[in-house]
Amino acid sequence: MKYLWIGVGNSAEAREKIAKKGGKLLSAEISNDALLAGLIENGVFCDTINSSQLPAYPEYPDKKIAPVYWQYENGKKGVSVGYTNRKYINLISKKKSLVKEAKKWARENRGEEATVFVYQMTAYFMAAACAVKKINKNTKIVLIVPDLPQFMDMNMSTLKKILKKIDWLSIKRYMKKVDKYILYSKHMADFLKLKAGTFTVMEGSYDASLMADEGIKPSDDKISVMYSGVLDLRYGIRELLDAFKELPENYELWLTGNGNAVELINERAKCDPRIKYMGYLPTRKDLLNKQRKATMLISTRDPSEPASTYCFPSKLFEYMVSGNPVLSTRINGIPDEYFDYIIPLDSLDSDYLKREIEKIANMSNDERQAMGEKAKSYVLNEKNCNIQMQKVINFIKD
Repeated sequence: MKYLWIGVGNSAEAREKIAKKGGKLLSAEISNDALLAGLIENGVFCDTINSSQLPAYPEYPDKKIAPVYWQYENGKKGVSVGYTNRKYINLISKKKSLVKEAKKWARENRGEEATVFVYQMTAYFMAAACAVKKINKNTKIVLIVPDLPQFMDMNMSTLKKILKKIDWLSIKRYMKKVDKYILYSKHMADFLKLKAGTFTVMEGSYDASLMADEGIKPSDDKISVMYSGVLDLRYGIRELLDAFKELPENYELWLTGNGNAVELINERAKCDPRIKYMGYLPTRKDLLNKQRKATMLISTRDPSEPASTYCFPSKLFEYMVSGNPVLSTRINGIPDEYFDYIIPLDSLDSDYLKREIEKIANMSNDERQAMGEKAKSYVLNEKNCNIQMQKVINFIKD
């Protein structure tokens, strides 16, 4: 059996160069790498064909992205394709480059039984997988769906909405060639109208190879509430800021990430120095260390927001592994079992949020530690990349 992974990976050297030019390591890349690590731990070694998720020029300084080639320790090969990095043109250019690499791989492995993993329900990734199947008929396509494309960008221009509809028509055509689906939310199956037996649900995984530094712990003299991720007004940021206004002076609110709520955050921070907006932290290790220093971590995604039914917040794993208490709204994309380990938020009312935050703050350090360690153990023992990808391997063998 030959295995191919089509996703958003890159070499460590390339990511370092991208970071120096202002590019950020996105959650999709972290999830991509964790799933691939899980396959490797289970003895499944993949060649990989990837495309970066860099912003278009001029937001990212390069008009053209050069291809990057590397080799894994297990001898398999990886490539992140080159493409023209102009807005909208980059989508066409990525597809062309990905399909070219996919055809090359298929010809090299013609006649072999093959499994192609596709990370993300993206038309150009799916086109590459279908190109392999067209050349090598004995190919099984496994599509991993962390998010549904309709709900990934809700603030679109008219042109982008038109392009999104065209993209969805392409995706539906490529879906006819997909054999198995790995969904991050059970509700995706109904939306996609999938047949029983063609899908399983797996909320992602956590790669414990990178953890916060030992010895880091929350401060004893202040209460820090941390929010990491997309800072979107649809995700309860305004309500969180309103709740924070009423909290005592020894509280701090830490926010990392980016989004359309940054302007509001900066306005509030001018009036209240306890609000600490940090943007993107330099490295993922810096983020994990900061989460470990927080008294508690919070996710305020609005349950009524359409996308919340069809997603599992990947940051939840990072939150839980911090070893500190986690508060999260009950969105449909989070299975009920998680709320045995995290504190559910049943409302985004600012007074309610204030009271729930104070409940955690008023616990003893030992109580908070016990709560956090319970959640940490759950993720490390039940949701690690080895166990999660073993489930996937067993499912696609059926």
